[in-house]
Amino acid sequence: MNYSLIPDFLAMGGLVLVFASLLRRTHQTRLRYWVVGWLMILVHIIAQLVSSGLGEGRIADAASAISLSMLLLTSVTFIWAGNNMQHAWRRDLLLTLLATVPDLAFFACAAYDLESTAIYLPLTLLGMLSTLWLFRGGRCEAERAPPWWRLFSIFVAYAVQALLVLHASVEMALIWMLFSHYLAAAYFFYRGAPSATVGVIFTTLSFAAWAGVFPVADALATVWPQVHFDNEVWNLPKFLVATGMIFTLLEEQMGQAEHAALHDPLTGLPNRRMFVRRFDAALLRAREQSCRIAVFVLDLNGFKQVNDLFGHAAGDALLQAVAKRLQKSIRSNDTLARMGGDEFAVILPDLASTGMIDQLSKKLVGAFSEAIALDGHHVDIEASIGMASYPDDGENALHLYAIADHAMYVNKPVSDKV
Repeated sequence: MNYSLIPDFLAMGGLVLVFASLLRRTHQTRLRYWVVGWLMILVHIIAQLVSSGLGEGRIADAASAISLSMLLLTSVTFIWAGNNMQHAWRRDLLLTLLATVPDLAFFACAAYDLESTAIYLPLTLLGMLSTLWLFRGGRCEAERAPPWWRLFSIFVAYAVQALLVLHASVEMALIWMLFSHYLAAAYFFYRGAPSATVGVIFTTLSFAAWAGVFPVADALATVWPQVHFDNEVWNLPKFLVATGMIFTLLEEQMGQAEHAALHDPLTGLPNRRMFVRRFDAALLRAREQSCRIAVFVLDLNGFKQVNDLFGHAAGDALLQAVAKRLQKSIRSNDTLARMGGDEFAVILPDLASTGMIDQLSKKLVGAFSEAIALDGHHVDIEASIGMASYPDDGENALHLYAIADHAMYVNKPVSDKV
């Protein structure tokens, strides 16, 4: 038995427990695929242990076939994890694994040392057709058909596999299959990530290194057979992939926490904390570039009556509708924030003249020109608006906001001044 595999088994078992624990907290479809993939790697290591301890024989060949198959299935699982699907993951996983049956049969035949090309070429053709069906059939990326170059890449990958079967060896074809699959896993991991963070880039490069292990290890064994590398060297990339995945999850959780801390959960707008940050940054830029900025404070009139008449759910829907209308009324570089309750604020930076302030002010007022539909009722809503500008009304953010807030309060109907 190859006892050097025992540390790998223990380390991978620990990683599976870590990913399973993370899955209980996040319930991501992608993370479910990751857990399945690492479980397959664990089975791969167990099969290696069994194969190395049995020597030669049918059971050893079966263990070798299982070990190779788990490597292939792991790559397919990780490829599918990067497709960002919105469907039931069990159904998608079963379809994916079903499409890999020809490739699995290819690996099993190789493990039993079958050498007839009459077996491997049809399996290669079936593997290509099933993979094309899997992708072309809209089973990836939220039912969108993939671009033609992706289908062409699948065709090229299996064409190379067939050429290796014909003109090289089945072993070379196996190495190519594993290399191309893990390289595809690197691509899909990067492609499926919402942004290219450090964790995403690190994991992508680790997947590429994992793919490179298969041809590099074979080339070194052929060119320098006297040079021996421990298992830890070849196993390092897969542990780097696992580390990168955990780091990517950590980045995402931190990003979500930061977004939640700086945005209003009801409307999705920046909250008071984000507003202060952007207001300070806009003032600093205005001083450096000698340009104007304006701040508007808006408070809805009669909002309490809407809550009393239609309920708080309708009041929330009203705030969301107002937020959308105001967002459409401002420029892309402006900031609309919900300051709390029914109060909003807008930062208008980079203003060339006071005329632009008047123009944008009219757009904000126009956002309330039409009634808002709430549960079959049309509600006319108005807002009291106050404004202050830099440098005309002051140079301090707190002072400018106080001026705008006071102007808003002065314009507010007496019935709403509570």
